[in-house]
Amino acid sequence: MEEQSAPSAAPSAPAKGKGMWIGIAVIVVVAVILVAAVMLGVFNAPPATVDRVLKIGTVLTKTGTSGLEVFGPKNERGTDLAVAEINAAGGVLGNNITIVHEDDTGLPATATARAQKLVNTDQVDAIIGATGSSLCQSVLAVAKASSVIEVSASCTSPVFDNLTYTGGWFFRTAPSDALQGVVAASYAYTNRSFRTMAVIGNDNSYGRGLANVFKDKFVALGGSAQVFIFPLTQSTYTSQLTTLFNAFSPNLPDAIYMAEYPTDGLKVLHDWATNSAWSGVSWLLSEGLLEQTGFVDLLPAQGLSNPTIRAMQGSAPGAYLGVVGSLYDGFLTRYKAAYSGQDPGLFTANAYDAVYLLAAAAEYAGSASPSAIRDALRTISNSPGGTFTGGQWAAMKAQLDAKTDVNYEGASGSLNLDQYGDPMSGYGIWGINATNKIYTVAFYPESLVTTLVSAQAFLGAQMATLSGQLIAGVAPGRN
Repeated sequence: MEEQSAPSAAPSAPAKGKGMWIGIAVIVVVAVILVAAVMLGVFNAPPATVDRVLKIGTVLTKTGTSGLEVFGPKNERGTDLAVAEINAAGGVLGNNITIVHEDDTGLPATATARAQKLVNTDQVDAIIGATGSSLCQSVLAVAKASSVIEVSASCTSPVFDNLTYTGGWFFRTAPSDALQGVVAASYAYTNRSFRTMAVIGNDNSYGRGLANVFKDKFVALGGSAQVFIFPLTQSTYTSQLTTLFNAFSPNLPDAIYMAEYPTDGLKVLHDWATNSAWSGVSWLLSEGLLEQTGFVDLLPAQGLSNPTIRAMQGSAPGAYLGVVGSLYDGFLTRYKAAYSGQDPGLFTANAYDAVYLLAAAAEYAGSASPSAIRDALRTISNSPGGTFTGGQWAAMKAQLDAKTDVNYEGASGSLNLDQYGDPMSGYGIWGINATNKIYTVAFYPESLVTTLVSAQAFLGAQMATLSGQLIAGVAPGRN
């Protein structure tokens, strides 16, 4: 039988202290590996996903009885045209823009609800809207609280010239009425030689703001003016007009400047025309009444004679009168081709430009997040940089992707956004011709508007005060 092997000797124990040093060495190696791993990001949480889908919502007045519903549907078509052009030329950050439309029906509470739906349900990065300034305030309350951008194509109140109020989340492609009021008052005093004026504003931030800017500039020039704030959606304005004219009795003011929307503006003029004792006054109107079918075409039905209608004039940013040259002409051609020859009307070029600004800012930033877009908007809207406009997305995108600066010039104007998110603008004076059609009487280029505003030394302080009053809901006084 096989002989059994003797058991092996037990291994000798390590020398004293050797095991301890081996353990320390292992710990050191592990620690080094852990530190390297952390430095290399192995154990870091994965980086946040970059938002690469630009989601835009609109809150516009498409129905209701405020008078703004004559603008909203056309403005919406302007945004759709821009989205279609951009998506057809490669989209933004490799994806198509998505857009969701909402109707605020001309009511602030509805504007709030629609903005909340866009932010919370649709999770949009930016909201284009609203149509009127008080509605814009409702949207801004939601957008600012949610860190979402609001870009308005038509809200012109000076209330938004206040970064404490907007938080830097508000931009617009329509200029502030801090400019329109100065231009209109200068025209009234210098060109029309008016010396006493009544100023009507509707009872919201648009009407109060524009009316008081006009008054302050007119008084600074040497004239006398009183502001009268008319309530919204009244069935008649006879009592308000009586109060206005009694304030000037036994004389009449030389003229009235009216900042209104079509529905209430038509009622005011109807009630004025019924009293022959008031007939000797001239009228200047704001851009809120620059609407052919929804206002001018309806004037004869209010009892206004043809000579009276012919004598009316108004103020408006130049783009609203189509006096911005070839860039607007190109937009107009594309809009009519897309919508069966329809005229785009007021604010639509501004809504179109709002989409292009958002798209360019997202492409330049490399992210569609609201904060990234916000931080890039002024860069892509101001010089230096290659100049591009709507309809040129493929070429503009190539330059943006190369992180090369661009300067977007809009169909609605130059859109050089300032610290408040406002553009400068040229302005026009409009009239109504013998065939009852709107035409341009005079044009103030941006250079002249800048001179008029700069010459008004108190304008900056006045705007800060007025913005504070409007935010607080205070109606500034009449004198």
